[in-house]
Amino acid sequence: MVVQAALIGGFPRPFNIGRLMSRYRDGKLTSETYEKKIRVELFKTLRRIADSKVSIIPFNMFLWDDIFEPFASAFEGVERGGLYRFLDNNFYYRVPVVKGRIKHREATVTQFKMVKNIIRESKLRLKIKAVIPGPYTFVKMCENKYYSSEDTLVTDVAEALGEEARILEKLGARFIEIHEPLLASGNASLELFKKGFETLTSKVSSETWLQTYFGPVNQFLEELVELKIDVFGVDLVEAPNQFEAILGLRGKRGVGLGAVDSRSTRVETVRSLRMLVKRASENFSRVYLTPNAMMDFIPVSIAYAKIRRMGVAVGGFRNG
Repeated sequence: MVVQAALIGGFPRPFNIGRLMSRYRDGKLTSETYEKKIRVELFKTLRRIADSKVSIIPFNMFLWDDIFEPFASAFEGVERGGLYRFLDNNFYYRVPVVKGRIKHREATVTQFKMVKNIIRESKLRLKIKAVIPGPYTFVKMCENKYYSSEDTLVTDVAEALGEEARILEKLGARFIEIHEPLLASGNASLELFKKGFETLTSKVSSETWLQTYFGPVNQFLEELVELKIDVFGVDLVEAPNQFEAILGLRGKRGVGLGAVDSRSTRVETVRSLRMLVKRASENFSRVYLTPNAMMDFIPVSIAYAKIRRMGVAVGGFRNG
């Protein structure tokens, strides 16, 4: 059995890091100075996370402005557009604007290598996940000015994202974490989702971690279990009623229990988290305690308080 605490999607960006990035973008820092300072700040953050007994991290941490940023900046045929509210949160993302045929260009490799090297050199006990926006969510949240068919668009997006995932897998990503929050929107097209998901996952052999949030996906469970999903990441804060349905999956597949509220400053009790983990461990061989979504929505001090509780909550379970 494996019971571990894990982060998903990203981590809040400290104020001093935001200021550092602004100075670099304004040309006030050289690339060499900027990278050196970022490495120092990443090490501090990663060490605190490891000390909190969190075992698995997303490599992007606080490096991205939003989940689409590196891909919209690097891929051929797409660019970053205007700011929009991210799924009704007090957090904004730049809309990917599709202006031509989308083709892969390396987007996150340099950042992945940097984080991997810091962990190795510092001998931190952390495993790395590659973070990829799901093709379906990408298609539904972009501004499409080129494709006449969503089927063709989702295929090209998935091909490009899948190629990036394949490269990160070769570099040592333990999981490929695919974010599909719009699958939980209540009116998702399962066919379009499956087309994109299957295209992306066909390119990788690492374990895939499907991450959903801000709603339930239990209405799709029968179809989802047929896909290449090694870990189901579900939101138990916004959709606690899906817990019983998720328990019904059982077996060797892992489950990500999104029981820590990434949008609230209230810090969860160890007892409440531990009770959920205990119940899930009776049905699953692998249980990961996680926030219900990326933690970008809360202050970094609150995020640290929450992950400390996560580390305590998973302590004492036998891993092996």
